[in-house]
Amino acid sequence: MGRLLKLLILVALPVVAAVWLADRPGEVTIRWQGWRLDTSLAVLVMLLLAVLAVVHGLGTAIRAVLRSPGRFLAARKSRRLKEGYRALSDGLTAVAAGDSRRAHRLARRADKLLPDRSLTGFLGAQAAEMAGDPTTAEKHLAEMVERPESAFLGLKGLLALALKRGDQAQALDFARRAWALQPGAEGLATILFDLQARAGQWAEAELTLAEVKRKGSMGGADLLHRRALVLDQRAAAAEAAGDTRGALTLALDAHRADPMFVPAAARAARLLHRLGKDRRATAVIEHAWRAAPHPALVEAWIALAPAETALMRVKRMERLVRANPDSLDGHLGLAEAALSARLWGQARTHLSIAAEATPSARAYGLLARLEREERDDDAAAAAWTAKAAAAPAASSWHCAACGRQAETWQAVCAGCGAVDGLEWR
Repeated sequence: MGRLLKLLILVALPVVAAVWLADRPGEVTIRWQGWRLDTSLAVLVMLLLAVLAVVHGLGTAIRAVLRSPGRFLAARKSRRLKEGYRALSDGLTAVAAGDSRRAHRLARRADKLLPDRSLTGFLGAQAAEMAGDPTTAEKHLAEMVERPESAFLGLKGLLALALKRGDQAQALDFARRAWALQPGAEGLATILFDLQARAGQWAEAELTLAEVKRKGSMGGADLLHRRALVLDQRAAAAEAAGDTRGALTLALDAHRADPMFVPAAARAARLLHRLGKDRRATAVIEHAWRAAPHPALVEAWIALAPAETALMRVKRMERLVRANPDSLDGHLGLAEAALSARLWGQARTHLSIAAEATPSARAYGLLARLEREERDDDAAAAAWTAKAAAAPAASSWHCAACGRQAETWQAVCAGCGAVDGLEWR
């Protein structure tokens, strides 16, 4: 509606002006340098308008000529940008498809066409890495780090290269710098935590977990378990330094963070026993036993009363079994205590439960001992011993990443450096 009104006004104005001039005829005389010009007012107005139109046309033509080089350069720049972004997009597609040759060719083309090489750094790095040229890849990623908009992505790429070549110190530096730019970034928290753990920087790892908790970038159970791991290792360091009470505080905090984390519970029980707090040590073991029964907890339970009689040990083992009747380790521990107390029936009952549920060399070995000590039956004992030899090996700590066996639990695998990778199997 507004445009129509403007058009009507533009058309009406010349018409009104022409009518006004027609109703008011007049003559105009111009004398200049001996020249004389006689004409009507209407003709003079039309002549002036014609002169103005010619001047305007000439001005427009001159401006067009003067601006043509700039427009040509702008059009050329725009065309190069379009072609550069197209090469960048197609190159990323080639990387995703695993076409290293095409990715490398398109990366070089994008580098030539786009003015900011940090934009093409990621593509160039990916193409170089696919071609087996980590030096060039690192160069591209370093250029990305110099640009604030791409610094985080560049640091993550450098981090991946450092991890690939096994440079833990440099990887930790890149991870810290990336974390400073984007704390709580998905996936980065785990990498930074593991690198700090491998370096033995448990206090720094705890600060990382605190930041992760604030950002909410890690699941609750996983966060609590990692906190328990950190606190347990800090407790180990305090214990090694002779600070028993400080170690106990940290170990109890670790146990509270994750009651299923057996090493922390066993450490807390041992430290409590050392300080003469056996009742509380008993409560810690029972709490952990209900959540995650383990032979280490049986050992910690027995260690609370090293001078007890065989019958007293049976009574205490019965209490542990009642706390978690489904634990085969508890039945085996009670059976062994009953054998030492010469309670043959009780020993046989619990050995039968354990052997039927999960055949093991330990259960068969104890049954062989039972046959010898109760009945003096060497033939039956030999049969159980043969079964024990053919039974699966006893459970032990194994690294889930590299399969390396360890005699005791370790926070970091000595073989491959996996953090908290040891499993009991």
